[in-house]
Amino acid sequence: MTTALVGLGAPATSAPADDFTRSYFGDGTLPAGCIVDRDPINPDNECYHMKVGLNALDDPQIDVAILAPVSPVVERDLRVAEQAVQMWGEGVDYLADEMGLDWLADGVDMNITTHELAVDPAGLLTEPLDLVDPEIVVVMSNPAGGIGIGIDPVSFAGELGIIDGEGAPCLVEDDPLDFRAWQKKKGFDQHGQEKGGTYVADCGGVGGNVCFAVNGAVDPVPGASDFFPLYELVAHEFGHCLTVGHVGDGADGPWGPTATNDIMAYSTDPPGIAKCVSTLDVEGFALRMSKYLDVNGDGKVTAKDELVPNDLAGDGISSFQVQHPRDHHYASSTGSAADCPQPDQGVVPLSYGSFTPTPEATSRPVLRAGKVSLAGGKVTVKGKAANKPLGKAPKKRSASAEDATGDGGTPITDLTSMSVRTDKKFVRATMSVGQVSPAALPTSVTAYSLLIDGRRFDSFIATGDTSGTPVVMDNGTGYYLPEGTATWNDDNTVDFKIRRDYLADQQITAPYTVNAITGYHLRSNDWVATADSVPDALGLQVAAPRMAKRDQRDAKVAKKVTTRTSTLTDGVTKLPVESTLGVGLVSTVDTKEYFTLPVKEQATVEVTLEWTGTAFYGMSVDGGSSQSVREGDNSLTVTVPWARRPLSIVVDPQEVLEPSTFTLTAKATSVVKDTDKDGVPDVADACRTAKGPSTGAGCPDSDGDGLFDRDDRCPTKASVSANGCPTKADERVEMYVDGRKVASRTVVTKHGSAGFTLAARAGSLGRGQHVVEIRWIRDGKVVSRTKRTVG
Repeated sequence: MTTALVGLGAPATSAPADDFTRSYFGDGTLPAGCIVDRDPINPDNECYHMKVGLNALDDPQIDVAILAPVSPVVERDLRVAEQAVQMWGEGVDYLADEMGLDWLADGVDMNITTHELAVDPAGLLTEPLDLVDPEIVVVMSNPAGGIGIGIDPVSFAGELGIIDGEGAPCLVEDDPLDFRAWQKKKGFDQHGQEKGGTYVADCGGVGGNVCFAVNGAVDPVPGASDFFPLYELVAHEFGHCLTVGHVGDGADGPWGPTATNDIMAYSTDPPGIAKCVSTLDVEGFALRMSKYLDVNGDGKVTAKDELVPNDLAGDGISSFQVQHPRDHHYASSTGSAADCPQPDQGVVPLSYGSFTPTPEATSRPVLRAGKVSLAGGKVTVKGKAANKPLGKAPKKRSASAEDATGDGGTPITDLTSMSVRTDKKFVRATMSVGQVSPAALPTSVTAYSLLIDGRRFDSFIATGDTSGTPVVMDNGTGYYLPEGTATWNDDNTVDFKIRRDYLADQQITAPYTVNAITGYHLRSNDWVATADSVPDALGLQVAAPRMAKRDQRDAKVAKKVTTRTSTLTDGVTKLPVESTLGVGLVSTVDTKEYFTLPVKEQATVEVTLEWTGTAFYGMSVDGGSSQSVREGDNSLTVTVPWARRPLSIVVDPQEVLEPSTFTLTAKATSVVKDTDKDGVPDVADACRTAKGPSTGAGCPDSDGDGLFDRDDRCPTKASVSANGCPTKADERVEMYVDGRKVASRTVVTKHGSAGFTLAARAGSLGRGQHVVEIRWIRDGKVVSRTKRTVG
């Protein structure tokens, strides 16, 4: 985040390294401010979670074979897929270097070969294809019923053979381009409802494992005919073969803040921009590669090199790697997803994009010092070292844009304009449409969506809903926003009002970039295609007034312990046909029941579900610090140890064998004890013996360097080193009096700024004026300085 320094030499450049502090490996070694709970509305959950260790890639020399069927655009299809793999190879290399993971950048190589599978007039492969010891095979099948390019893969009667490193056959696959054949394989992991997935074959011996990234989306018009265009689908499934799973999203269950711009998120954000590798993706990949590379630099690969994810238990099935949003950057010139290198998907043969970014300046260092005090030979000064963004931030709180008519395909998807404005509570937007879809129609296939900083909020009529009331879902988390968040109006407009405190919980803060889009969907986040957008380029940028302090949204702390019991419902009857079987919607109607429990005082809350008859129910209680479950005979109790905001309760009639009636009650016991006076009740305080500012439910990070004090060997001295103790590589501020250095301390400004206090005895100072100079040192160079004259 550096730039030109007036009078101090040549300009420096920016890169993700200027904002990235460190990687956090090791079970329980979380970044300060992070927790392992993935509840999307837990107020303490502000970090990103990624599943890791999905496949058993066992070689850092990764040979990749890309296969595509003959078609009029086979050269383009192979080129697009090849670029998706290049994006990973060059992106990992670039980011690993920026993140200080030199062993990964130096130790991993990807070698790519492409294969055009020719067929004879009868549609058969002209000859079998044998691949020798590949680690990953990318298969682009052209699914039956595709949009008229290539040849239906069921026509391929040849064989794909895999030969291991010792020349022995490993796998023979009939019809490798038939997506349905892969679906039938035991162990094939399909990606949601998309025509893509992965399959791992264990070749044993020298050959090791082979991962197949199978992609059914051979896209005639890139980005227009599939939810994921070919480039992103290949890149996503290839990421799974590199052992990383999804970055938190609603496709896998409830999640907290979601990096929807990440290639491993089940999301199309940001609109119209191909994605690239993130620092979190690299951390997930590094975990696997540490088994085969010399991480500690001792010249050999042993168990000491192996890295461990920081949430080893995960969900009980998969481990997770947790990362703070401030360290989440992309393999682009600025670290922003909006600047990801783009593939060439045009018709000109052999036209490739460049995937090794050139760093660009994004900010300039500014050093400010307050009043210098001089008394008894002691000099004291307070100041701040800050990286100030380049460019002008928007100042207006409202903006609007027009759009050409007739470019949306149909009147109900044709946007003509949009406007947006902000206030202390909401981002409000209005989009005008040629004709708003009739809301009374059940299961409308039209969605009207608002994008805020690349996060898509979809409004649509839910499956089977005849009320005509649109719901709004955060496409990144799968979380449904309160009723009234969007309205479809008779004057052919759609209004949105998105709460800014909810956006802040998702790490989306002002100024905002806002777009309006229309498109087609199947039920919820099953987005099919985008029809129209306003504006067509970068969205409208708006400022916003200061919100109230976020902690004021929490319920008040009680002065004494009290217990309150409330009844949320005294009887709801469910029938066998309403059973969900624990997998969500079975019928066309959502039969789950939803409740909100207000929390007036911070409390421990017990929610009890009881029912009659032969039935099995499930219940989730979200919005608290965590939860525990106790099962009884025809009862279920969920305890939230610390609730300070309203709780969201969902009752799921999983299996109802006869008519059954359930009741729902809640008991809230206020919590008041705060032993260490850090503002966090003992019931939720994980570090109650420590003093200092609280973060992550009670654990302090006293020096603000991103390491919890419990993990920091030098908790009062900021550093970006692995153990938190200052090193020569740290940036620092120094104080000079009349040219003589008298004080120095390290600072961490990678996340924007750092305050500091410098104090020292300057010896015997004579009468008259003295010059006090403060210097900011980074990478051994003075990047900013300021002087004061005292005396």
